[in-house]
Amino acid sequence: MTFPHAQSHPPHHPQQYPHPHPQQYPPPYPYAPAYPSAPGCEVCGAQPATAVTVRAHQGMIVIMRTITRRGVLCRTCGLAVYRQMTSGTLLTGWWGLFSLFVTPFVILANVFGARAALRRLPEPYGAVRPPLDPGRRVLRRAPAMLLLTPVALLALAVPALVLVGLLADDEGPAAPSVGDCVRNEADWPDQQLRKVDCGSPSAEYRVLDEASCGPGDYLLRPAYVTDSPGRPGSCVTPL
Repeated sequence: MTFPHAQSHPPHHPQQYPHPHPQQYPPPYPYAPAYPSAPGCEVCGAQPATAVTVRAHQGMIVIMRTITRRGVLCRTCGLAVYRQMTSGTLLTGWWGLFSLFVTPFVILANVFGARAALRRLPEPYGAVRPPLDPGRRVLRRAPAMLLLTPVALLALAVPALVLVGLLADDEGPAAPSVGDCVRNEADWPDQQLRKVDCGSPSAEYRVLDEASCGPGDYLLRPAYVTDSPGRPGSCVTPL
């Protein structure tokens, strides 16, 4: 059934006009998450912090054990861990044959590894939990004192023995006996006599007893007469 007055009309398309000020939208970008902040100290949460490895060694005569602590620590907490574990190594790291060789390497690794990295960090800030107490320095703790005391005494003993030897040599010259040949290292009337072989070209004088001394001979000082190993001489005569 059709209606005489019905007419078909094309679909209406509204006329589009260009906008005088078109709005500019930024081009779409993929979603990028925010960069994570630097990790804080795993003990107190302070920053800055760095990853360090600290070791402790224990010698037990036959067996030995090395304890390793790895973590991200600030300067305060890291020094506390370093000082505690290094001091423990100084106390218990020597009680074994192989530990005598392992312990120095563990201590040096802590000093030039963990300690050096922690000392480069500035003072921490922003702690959310109480930090560890660093305490006294390693060299001021009892284990270091017990270890360094015999080392210091041994180091002082060497120059002390040298000094005692020099003083013993200065106690007095060796007194020559009658018939010995000597050389005077000083100028007369000073005397610094040294016993030499009579056949040596360095021999200058022969020691005589009191009865054989003449006007051209040199009288010996008391230091060269007392405690003579043989028959003490009284003067020397040129050869």
